[in-house]
Amino acid sequence: MDKMRSVASRFQPPHAPGLLIAVIAAVAFLTRLLPLLLTGTLGGFRGYDDGVHYAAGVHLIAGSLPYRDYVLVHPPGIALLMAPFALLGHLFSDTAGMGAARVLFVLIGTLNTVLIGVLLKKWGYLAVIVGAGLYALWSVATIAERSVMLSPILNVCVLAALLALRSGRRPPRRAVTLAAVFLGLALCFKLWAVLPILVIGVLVAVRFGRWLLLRFALVGAAVCTAVMGLFFVLAPGAMFTDVVMAQLVRTDGAGKALMYRLREFAGVDAPEVLILAVAALGVLCIVATAYTGLAGRRRLRAWGDEVWWALLAVVISAVLLTSDSFFDHYPNFVAPYLALCLGVAAGAGAGVLSRKMQGQLSRPWRNLTVPLAAVVSVVLLALTGVRGFVLEPAPLPNVNSALLVAAARPYDCIFFTYAYMGVVSDSLSRSMQHGCGSVVDVGGTRMVDGLQSGGPGTPLTRGMSAQELQVSQLKVAQAAVVRSPFLYYGMSAGAIEELRSDFVLTASSGTFQVWARR
Repeated sequence: MDKMRSVASRFQPPHAPGLLIAVIAAVAFLTRLLPLLLTGTLGGFRGYDDGVHYAAGVHLIAGSLPYRDYVLVHPPGIALLMAPFALLGHLFSDTAGMGAARVLFVLIGTLNTVLIGVLLKKWGYLAVIVGAGLYALWSVATIAERSVMLSPILNVCVLAALLALRSGRRPPRRAVTLAAVFLGLALCFKLWAVLPILVIGVLVAVRFGRWLLLRFALVGAAVCTAVMGLFFVLAPGAMFTDVVMAQLVRTDGAGKALMYRLREFAGVDAPEVLILAVAALGVLCIVATAYTGLAGRRRLRAWGDEVWWALLAVVISAVLLTSDSFFDHYPNFVAPYLALCLGVAAGAGAGVLSRKMQGQLSRPWRNLTVPLAAVVSVVLLALTGVRGFVLEPAPLPNVNSALLVAAARPYDCIFFTYAYMGVVSDSLSRSMQHGCGSVVDVGGTRMVDGLQSGGPGTPLTRGMSAQELQVSQLKVAQAAVVRSPFLYYGMSAGAIEELRSDFVLTASSGTFQVWARR
């Protein structure tokens, strides 16, 4: 296998990997940022989730804490991360705060691309082009890294941990400590981090022994305690219900068939036969990657990094394909490991091909095999990039954000059904400053309603259902920013009745409406 690596990297000029990774990083950055700028949506609508995450930061800087004061069905890391951007929104505008947050996530996506390239460097520039290049352009990656989502943070933490644990790169104690810090941080954002933590925990046990595994567990636990401990102390029952129990009972993906999920993995709506072919190619690359890490290594401790990359791809893919919870951006959780496997397979394949051709082609032609493969890969990646450049979800049709902002500006206390409506109308931070916060996460609150949580908290939130919350907030609001049809976009029946009886429509743009109290 070492021969394969040496052959695969033989054709790259000095300093080529670093320069190549820099070029791919630039492509990743532009692929994520330019569509936001060209469509004018950098600080506008980008879906439901990133509005929730930004609103959690807005509430935090106002002294309203997750779990104690409102429902948040994820660990508190995202609220803490969004706090500086919420402060920016407080000082300037919500669109400015959200826009700055999205630039951060574009940079995180670019860093993920760089980390993949660095991990693949030893396999030659073809591996870097294929693996990091795919991640730079793949819609499965860009869909999450143009918005304030949780998976890019998990990915950067896990990739950093893999980089820290690379075979023979640094003293074991330091490597394990760094990996534990990164993975502890990952768990502070989303419980899905448990999957890579388990895989990498096995890696640490096999490669370094039980004492460093204990160190790995203790350091990771210390990081989680430092970030999440205070929130748990203030509302232990509510936090456990929101973060753990609500996730365990989610069924929002139960009806999504295997083929639907495979299409989301591929990032393209193609015929079934093509999707199955892409899936088969993915499986082949995972197997090839595992083989390269196992070849010639009988002892578990000697297994190459590639084995663990393949195992991460298998474990996370299996859970995603069978989980009762699944959304279109979920494949981003496994995208880095699939990109690593594809890169290793390409690099190893180039090495095998070059060795086989040594006796069949003259040296000049033999030296062209890997460069030609690189050219073909770039062409294929360019085609992938056409799809990756498309914004998902699409910009809101026929919505004039400036009109909504102007219509909401005269009012200090504004109700909005979903948090992103407060961002689009630049009223979220202003309303919170005047003590008129709306429900942070309507969907999450309704999940917790179903659990009939009795966790401790303030009467305003923990003691009310989502419908009661909306009605109570409308009763004190001067205006409301909502979206039609009301039921589809989150309003409860009681809230709709309150809106129609006590408010009058003053402005509309597309499906968005601004209502003012009569």
